[in-house]
Amino acid sequence: MRSSHAAARVSVRFGDPNLIAYGRLAPLLRLAERCGLPGLVVELVRLSASADGAGAFPASKVMALVAGTAAGADTGPQVRASLSGKGAPGS
Repeated sequence: MRSSHAAARVSVRFGDPNLIAYGRLAPLLRLAERCGLPGLVVELVRLSASADGAGAFPASKVMALVAGTAAGADTGPQVRASLSGKGAPGS
């Protein structure tokens, strides 16, 4: 999974400071990509296949976990909530 096929330089600017709460995740994910995390996951991680596709795309799942954890999530449901912009369950 690649966030962009553009140049290695990333610049993000928003006029409203509350527009995107986790706007700083893009540089973190870009760094993880440049360090080869998705490729390493593809090489080393095997998820069991299932009828619903839960074992598909492990690199994308790991990148989502990295983003969710950086956004403050500690558990799977919190990762889903933080990436959806709805906040952590129970908060």
